[in-house]
Amino acid sequence: MTGWNSTRKTATAAAIFLMTLTFALTSCAAGADPADPTGTARSTPPPASEPAATQTAEPPAEESQSASDGFREWLEASRLPDVDIACARLTPDLVTRMIAELEAHGMTGVSNCEQMITATAGLYRSLDQSAEVDIAVQSETATDATLSVTYLASGDCGTVVMTRPGTEWILTDQSMECGS
Repeated sequence: MTGWNSTRKTATAAAIFLMTLTFALTSCAAGADPADPTGTARSTPPPASEPAATQTAEPPAEESQSASDGFREWLEASRLPDVDIACARLTPDLVTRMIAELEAHGMTGVSNCEQMITATAGLYRSLDQSAEVDIAVQSETATDATLSVTYLASGDCGTVVMTRPGTEWILTDQSMECGS
């Protein structure tokens, strides 16, 4: 009976982690204009009387990573596990909420991000859980994004809110809208 109970706890913990990954407040997305799927502001060209030579030329920017690719990169790192990348892409507040959610559902002994990522990666591996996701961009600017993410293996889906203070996307919030 112990083996069955252990398998049940593992499956429950994996399901809880999936839910935790998609839980959070959606208030960060409240300012997004649903009519503008890109969430970008449009600038007006300079007046015709201003000579083009006075405009400062920006050096060509390196092609930046999309928020969708940033989320997929984090998801892959969280499953390997690559704790350095996975933890660097989560805000401390989100890590605290995720650990609290795991503890509330009986997963003890997890006190930091590295332990959380390592433990949950092991659970996903033991359950042969796919990391395939479908992502729809709700809004994305150069520094902020809101994604709708569906985990194909479980059907769980939710909103992921991200920010990019530098070159890497950071997950700041998540919510769950469907699934177990």
